[in-house]
Amino acid sequence: MKRKEQGSKGDEASQGQAFITRDNQCKGRPVKKSWPCHNCGKIGHWMAECPSRIQENTERHRPQRAQDSGDRYRSQRANVAQEEDSGNYLFSIGETTSAKSSDIWLVDSGATQHMTCSKKFMRNYKGFDAVDVHLADDGIVQAIGSGDIVMSMKTPQGMKKGVLTNVWHIPKLSRNLFSVGRFTKDVGPVTFTKDGCYGEAKGTKWKIGAREGKGLFKLQMTPVAPEQANAAKSSGCQGGTKSYLWHLRLGHIGHDGLNCIVTKNIGIGIDISSVKKWDVCEGCALGKQTRVRFQSNTTARTSKLLEVIHSDVCGPMSMATFSGKRYFVTFIDDKSRYCVVYLLKSKSEVAAKFMEYAAMAETQTGKRVKYLQSDNGGEYKSDKLARFCAERGIQQRFTPPIYSPS
Repeated sequence: MKRKEQGSKGDEASQGQAFITRDNQCKGRPVKKSWPCHNCGKIGHWMAECPSRIQENTERHRPQRAQDSGDRYRSQRANVAQEEDSGNYLFSIGETTSAKSSDIWLVDSGATQHMTCSKKFMRNYKGFDAVDVHLADDGIVQAIGSGDIVMSMKTPQGMKKGVLTNVWHIPKLSRNLFSVGRFTKDVGPVTFTKDGCYGEAKGTKWKIGAREGKGLFKLQMTPVAPEQANAAKSSGCQGGTKSYLWHLRLGHIGHDGLNCIVTKNIGIGIDISSVKKWDVCEGCALGKQTRVRFQSNTTARTSKLLEVIHSDVCGPMSMATFSGKRYFVTFIDDKSRYCVVYLLKSKSEVAAKFMEYAAMAETQTGKRVKYLQSDNGGEYKSDKLARFCAERGIQQRFTPPIYSPS
């Protein structure tokens, strides 16, 4: 019986081997040591094991560098992605054969922020803690600040100016990057065609980038220097006078002061021969504004002593007196502004101190207290104080529990 079982197992094994042999014969697969690879043509391995093919697949899954046909630079394409876990920013930017230029802007559909290598065109610049930006060649550059850049562009309505907000400053960046994603979020959609890319806002569509090379778009916007932007602003509201421009540059200097600098020729680089009057400067007008105080005569002050007594409690103080008192209460006569202060160990003593004050004040002046003015503190709403005021005919008045700016 055992022999039969062994025989059956042997038969099954031989049948399995025969099946494998027949399968190999059907496929016609030769020995790999004697057959060339279908990928590279070398002998000794199959195509699935080909080192060249494995390397190609690896390179294909890496961030691709865009190629440019120009001689000035080989690759300027940047793809930016933000890692939400660590807060770092990762992008791939190709090496450049030319010197770094702060005037070239490239349109990038993957960038999450506008980026620039120079802050000479930036306004409202604010530095922040350095953020690491990882390059494709494992290099690291850092963003150290952000600001706004005024851009001049050609639209169907003529030359217009717009502002790129929150532009990152990365000094070691080789080219400036215009973020399509940021523009889409802040302004409007962007459309790419064969000859360029177009922006759209409020029903107006205009060209923002021209194609240069394969997959590369150069921004058709020109950054405007902050001085030129201020000059344009002053030109629109002050008749384009250079006097007003120098008024702004010199810290909103007055007309007489600027005229003195020009006539005595004590300024360096001031390109005006005479100072012209300018209209009201918005910044000067705003800076000279003052806050109007509440009118003191809105309510007539009392004409008799002890007619109204103002009271308030202060404390607890950080340091106590020798007798262990950390609070004090004040009673101020509205007519004479005479103030009496009592030290307290706790706020619960306010009622007793007011009784003491009322007795003293009425005896000394021969007048009667009519009103007690205080806030809504619980020390002024105790049953003891309420009974005393009711017995003496004193009315309590509480200030509204609403904040009023001083």
